[in-house]
Amino acid sequence: MVHEASPSPAKSSSGVKSQTLARALDALQTLADGEPRTSQELADELGLHRSVVYRALRTFEDYSMVTRGGDGRYFLGLGMAGLAKTAMGDLETQIDAVLQELSNVSSATAIFCGPQHEEAVVLTSTRPSQRLASVAIRVGMRFPLTQSAPGLAMLSLHEPGEYDLDEVALARQTGFVHTKGAPFVSLEVVAVPVLMPDGQEASLSLVFPTNSADAMTMFRHLNVYRDHLTRPSESWQI
Repeated sequence: MVHEASPSPAKSSSGVKSQTLARALDALQTLADGEPRTSQELADELGLHRSVVYRALRTFEDYSMVTRGGDGRYFLGLGMAGLAKTAMGDLETQIDAVLQELSNVSSATAIFCGPQHEEAVVLTSTRPSQRLASVAIRVGMRFPLTQSAPGLAMLSLHEPGEYDLDEVALARQTGFVHTKGAPFVSLEVVAVPVLMPDGQEASLSLVFPTNSADAMTMFRHLNVYRDHLTRPSESWQI
């Protein structure tokens, strides 16, 4: 039995550098949830004129980043997969393997997130293979950085600031973030910040039903498998 988690709606962020490019990327980002849309539906959702969205979609279509189905709705194209594969390389396979082992050891759902604007985005998600009932977290799911354990963990990687949230300051001291009910109703999340070898910020989290596991135990699992992501394999210690 698989229970799919539903996060709170994420707030959109506004760009100040290139408005045209920001609008185009907003359209692409919205399609990342896997739901096909017409240009008008996408325009309505983004609060933009249809012509603006249509021009962006046609440009993306030329580069195979979006595809238009027979019903006129657009969805992400194979060009996006090619870009992602080039960017991630062997790292994607390594992350998938590490998360699957982490899920099996902890008997919880493991997610690897990266930041995008003011949101945390699920890049990889695995469920424990030995459990019939588990929590499903969809790849591409988004939630605000400031309202989720994965996001707060990533914010703790930044230098301390005057307006830091208490949760971020605490995470710098303890090394992890623990939330109940946020961003997933009836679920707990324990998250640790991850600084990848190339300098990219991320977070590694375990998601499990409320009161079904000990947070410190989950933190210890996360610490071990974070090393698997950030250090050479010959230095791993379990």
